[in-house]
Amino acid sequence: MTTHCELSSRAALCRQLARREPNSKTYWLAEAENWLRLSREPIHPVRIGTEDPFEQFLGLIEQRAGPS
Repeated sequence: MTTHCELSSRAALCRQLARREPNSKTYWLAEAENWLRLSREPIHPVRIGTEDPFEQFLGLIEQRAGPS
């Protein structure tokens, strides 16, 4: 999962690239704003279905193992 710190770091990197590449400054600043916006939003874990992913994994292992 991506953390707020990682998103903020990506924004900082884009700002550095904007200083290093004046011809692409607008692009890099726009990218920095996008990453910064994402860093301000709450991060929600992704779940497939209603069952816990770890429980799904254990169920797959049981299916492959067959009858005990």
